[in-house]
Amino acid sequence: MPRVLHEWWNDLFFELQSCEQIENAFSTLSRVSHDLGFTYYAFGYVSRTPFCSRNIFIKSSYPEPWISRYQEKRYLEVDPVARLHSGDLTAVIWSDDFFVGAKHVWDEAKSAGLAIGISQPCWDARGQFGVLSLARDDLALSPDEIRALRPFLAALGHLSMSCISTICERQKHTSTGISLTRREIEILRWTADGKSAKGISNMLEISADTVNFHLKNCMRKLNASSKTSATAYAIAYGLL
Repeated sequence: MPRVLHEWWNDLFFELQSCEQIENAFSTLSRVSHDLGFTYYAFGYVSRTPFCSRNIFIKSSYPEPWISRYQEKRYLEVDPVARLHSGDLTAVIWSDDFFVGAKHVWDEAKSAGLAIGISQPCWDARGQFGVLSLARDDLALSPDEIRALRPFLAALGHLSMSCISTICERQKHTSTGISLTRREIEILRWTADGKSAKGISNMLEISADTVNFHLKNCMRKLNASSKTSATAYAIAYGLL
């Protein structure tokens, strides 16, 4: 652990908060993992859209042969780290009990140099969920180290989730060109509150046809089939 934790955390906080590129964020995570006494890091989160088939984003500094093996054997489907959820945000220590349903994954991970690990569930302000893991080959985690790690790992996980998901969403919006006008956002917000086109037109003192015109523009921009799905996607994208 860094000696001057207060200064270390302040520097880290502002560094991650100011990251503009995803590569910079992961470079910072790599350095921080070493600061905390670990050789490797892994970070993954589930995107909020599409709603019925979520996309999983994973980045790690794990050994390349292990990454290839993990992907080839589709270990993500049985890895207990990938099954952690937002219902319990307590950091989990890797152990035989934790991997009881995926012993072969655990055995191969240890052989790949990932014998000691800890995983921290985390989330961002919009409710996107992720997991930050740190791992090394030896030196078992002592009770004192675990107690010292937990608060910093929890804070680091949430900060990383906020930073990385924000960068990814910004890049997604830039590449897709999604941009709503102030009026479109206003109408979608009222739609999210359950107001009809007629009700919105009365409140905004515009015609119902104008409300529907804006809603159709929103549906087109968000590639949505209805005003309800357009509202849901706008919320998920952080546009409202």
